[in-house]
Amino acid sequence: MFRGVSRKRFIQCIISMIIIAAVFTTTVAVLDRVLLIKSEDGIEQMKSFYLQPEGTVDALFVGSSHIFCHVNTGILWDEYGISGYDLAGAEQPFWNSYYYIKEALRYQTPKVIVLDITTPGIRPVDIQPENWFITNNYGIRYGKNRFDSIKASTLKQSFPRLLVPLNSTHGRYVDLTEEDFVENDCSVNYKGFDPRETIVAYETPDISGVTERGELSEKEEEYLRMIIDLVQGNGIPLLFISSPYVVTADEQAKYNTIFDIADEYGIPYLDYNKLYDEMGLDFETDIAEVLHLNRSGNGKFTRHLGKYLKDNYELTDHRGDDRYVSWDADALIQRQDNLKFDIEQAAKNGDSAEYLKLLSNDKYVVFCTIPAGYGGLSDASLLPAIEGLGLKMDMFKELGAFVLRSGKCAARSYDKDVKMTVADGARRLAFVRYTDENSDMMMNLVRVNGMRNGQSMKGYDNYSMPQDGLSFYVYDTVLDQAFGGYTI
Repeated sequence: MFRGVSRKRFIQCIISMIIIAAVFTTTVAVLDRVLLIKSEDGIEQMKSFYLQPEGTVDALFVGSSHIFCHVNTGILWDEYGISGYDLAGAEQPFWNSYYYIKEALRYQTPKVIVLDITTPGIRPVDIQPENWFITNNYGIRYGKNRFDSIKASTLKQSFPRLLVPLNSTHGRYVDLTEEDFVENDCSVNYKGFDPRETIVAYETPDISGVTERGELSEKEEEYLRMIIDLVQGNGIPLLFISSPYVVTADEQAKYNTIFDIADEYGIPYLDYNKLYDEMGLDFETDIAEVLHLNRSGNGKFTRHLGKYLKDNYELTDHRGDDRYVSWDADALIQRQDNLKFDIEQAAKNGDSAEYLKLLSNDKYVVFCTIPAGYGGLSDASLLPAIEGLGLKMDMFKELGAFVLRSGKCAARSYDKDVKMTVADGARRLAFVRYTDENSDMMMNLVRVNGMRNGQSMKGYDNYSMPQDGLSFYVYDTVLDQAFGGYTI
């Protein structure tokens, strides 16, 4: 009897321990996912990579932010049919690139791997700051590659602490937002591209006369050679690139050393800081800041790189193949993002004709408001473009508000204060206008979100428009964003 009771209690204890361990493990896993920074500096790139259909990534781009800011996967797909993926991390050193490639080869067999070699020039350190350590390591799935990558990235005394992400992220409780629970960027449609939007003018650097060789650290050279051995050992072509930015002579000297190592192994390379004219790159208009191209610049860079890849490697054009529909989705997003950039630049530059021309897009819902004090269109040459959006001449009144879509007027009102909604699938697009009696501005609020069937609207985007002009702004149904407020 005593034995029976003891055995029963022993089994109960074991079951209780298993339950406690399961609850603990689940809790830690949930906290790890929620508290982890939702960063497009490497984490989201790696997490979304795991969602790609096996055997679909033909061109794998690895390295620093010069990869995910410069290699436009949408352009590669639209113009060359290349199924590319930007698997990169901010200021990524060669040891992290090595483990990114090693991890990637568990799931994909690329036809070419393109390695960005700029980090030793820009950030020559053997141990990164913790913020960049996090983005370069914590997106990798738990396993040997993650363990080894963390070990290679840390000091010996820091390794046990940094092996557990919660030791670095536990302080984020007060900073949590809805996005930490939703993870909008983690998607099979996301191919790692995260461009910069600003425009800053610089003098064009000239490193044509730099022949010196800079010194790599022992660790940098060791892992560079490990990458070469890994990729060539798998029979995959490897290409080195130094992407364009405001490069210095000291940085170029290090790249010269890396190109010498490439020659040693018979690896081709593209030094884009010597190809500005060939790309048509303009440092007055194509640079976001000292290290990165903007959308205009990355388009020129990607087209040049895409043509080189298409001409020199066996890359199948997969456009029209059902297995690659996620690249269609990515390319659509990139096209709309590029168009948004152009629209905002046209508005900033006061180019009304270009602005109106760009609004003619079947993915847009355009909101237009005419104030009570409107004196009429001062430039008659703009009228055809306005009518092309769906706002016909006979609809122009002294006071009006219009919702325009696909060249037609979807809703209109001639009231002073307006609230209109139009349906877009399961979403409801809300347009609200009211006049601020204490100023000369008309307030236009847009929120194009929320479900139909009674769900409340929230989170309006607010635009203040002058009461003496014809005002436009746009909602992009692909990007789920309202932007581009402009008054003619």
